[in-house]
This record gives sequence, C-alpha cells and structure tokens, in this order.
Amino acid sequence: MKPEEELTFVREGMAAMEDYLSSDLVYWTLRPFSATFPAFSVGGLLESLRRLEARREELPPGAQAELETVKGQLARVREVHPDRYRRKVERELSSRLDAWSWYLEDYEERPEEAAVSYPAQVHIRVKIDLLLEEAERLGLEAQPARRRVEALDQRLRRHWVPGPFLWEEALQRAFPRERFWWLYGRLRGREAVGG
Repeated sequence: MKPEEELTFVREGMAAMEDYLSSDLVYWTLRPFSATFPAFSVGGLLESLRRLEARREELPPGAQAELETVKGQLARVREVHPDRYRRKVERELSSRLDAWSWYLEDYEERPEEAAVSYPAQVHIRVKIDLLLEEAERLGLEAQPARRRVEALDQRLRRHWVPGPFLWEEALQRAFPRERFWWLYGRLRGREAVGG
C-alpha cells in the first residue's frame, strides 16, 4: 500500500476497533473499503504502523500528526480493553502461525509454484514477528509460539536464498536484516527439486 492508503487503513481500523474487539472475529472487514484493503486485524495494524513510521518523512505534516493520534488511540485500547485486546493478539498469532505453516507445507509439496507467491505470503511472517513482540509487551506467555516460529524458520532456512530486500527501499530501516532476515531473499523455485 502507498503511505496515504496505509494511513487510511489504520484510521478506519481504529474507528472500527470497539466493534472489532467486541466481536468473535480475528479478521474484520472494513466497510466500505473491503474491495481496497485487506481485512483489519491487530497484526495488520501493527505492520501498517511500522511501515508508516518508516515513511514518516514522506507524509505531510497533517498525516504525521494523524499517525501520532492513531498510535495514541492504540495505547488507550491496550489500557482500556486489556483482556479483549490480549485475546485478539493470542488468537491472531495462532491463526498466523497456522497459515505460515500451511504455506511452507504447500511450498515443500509444490516449490516452484509456491516460491512465486513468497513476496505476498511473507506478510504473514512479518505479522507473526510483530504479534510475538506485542504478546511479550502485554506479558502473555509467548514461549510456545516462539518455539513454533523457530521450528518453522528452520524449515524456511533449508530452502532459503539470501538476496535483496523484497519491499520498497524506504522500508528497510523499519525491517532490518538482522531481525527480519526473511525479507531479504527468496525461496528456491525449480532448483529446490533439482530441476
């Protein structure tokens, strides 16, 4: 997403936050933006905020102020609705771990096809990292999830080819190689199966 679209996404997500937290849904459709934006979730919000922070200087002053407002609103949500917010983080983390595991299984079965979709699928892995960070900030028991991530990362590394950053250069400062190594390269395609 472009920065202005990403800001709209976080603004509309925060406007829907009360309803989202009251629902049983992990992924919330933002209306009337459902054709434009992905479903809203805590992980999606955290990723967008991180991306926006990296591109802060590209935003006009009013948008920078709005970004700070949204970050303040999120801090208030953590304080005012701690239990409901924690439950969303836990459920989404579990859901994203399942999705990432399924993607890696799909890759191991059909490497050439699945490797092509890696740049789109890697958003799942980014959200997992940010949700783990959020879970730990909230004092949740994150060790089982962290162990699962480590096992999935071992699978990923077996097929990994280091390379250039997958996203726009401006985002590198928010996603450094040391922590987000899976954004710096690709999965093997045809060569994974010796073809």
